[in-house]
Amino acid sequence: MKRLLITFLLCMTTIFSADIVWQKDIVTAFELAKKESKVVMLMVEGEHCRWCKKMEEHTLSDENVTQRLEPYIAVKVMRENEKAVKDLPMINGVPTIFFMTTDKKVIESVVGYFDIGDFLSYIDDVEKKVPLKKKNEPITLKWHDEIDDAFKEAQKTDKKVMILVEDEHCRWCKRMKQESLCDAQIKEKLNAYVLLKIDRADDENMEALPGLRGPIPSFHLFDAQKRELDTLAGYYNKEHFFEYLNELEKEER
Repeated sequence: MKRLLITFLLCMTTIFSADIVWQKDIVTAFELAKKESKVVMLMVEGEHCRWCKKMEEHTLSDENVTQRLEPYIAVKVMRENEKAVKDLPMINGVPTIFFMTTDKKVIESVVGYFDIGDFLSYIDDVEKKVPLKKKNEPITLKWHDEIDDAFKEAQKTDKKVMILVEDEHCRWCKRMKQESLCDAQIKEKLNAYVLLKIDRADDENMEALPGLRGPIPSFHLFDAQKRELDTLAGYYNKEHFFEYLNELEKEER
């Protein structure tokens, strides 16, 4: 009877303690992070590193830690894998854990072995700098109204600017906003850009950048130096607009 009870308790522990889901490689991890607007936790370990093993077996296996890491995209890489680590920040020892944005900017880094309490405090620091999206929280789009503000943010965040040219009397503009721009997957894609709305009736703004004149609604992609990269004009349903954003994402890789 005792043996059955112990077996049952072990099974229940396995069921209720969720392990960290490690992505197969860095490329996959950042693609998924970008798609889901999440932070990447990237662990660099060494083949014969006993502190790496201790970090995994003790700290990263703790239930409190695994629960806190659920909203993150996790990936491991070996320091000996030169191809994988060549584009990473300087690695001063192993284990090293980088918390990174989808554009590979380091939010926080942890070098060496850390116990559960100290590692949780690092997660706190990360979340102070980049608040995590809560589960089931609706995705919102932040639209700029001023050209200068949008391009300043683009330069600061190293993002491109996506401009929507619209008109309050344009029924296709309204339809595009009510349908395509309300889709959660499309919102996630658009949040990779700095967003700017321009009213076609605003002559000053319409003349401030090249290529804005034409059919509406229209979307214009610019780099942070105000160089036009792409244009999409007319109404597009959710499927076709999502396809267009996917193509832009592929071209940027």
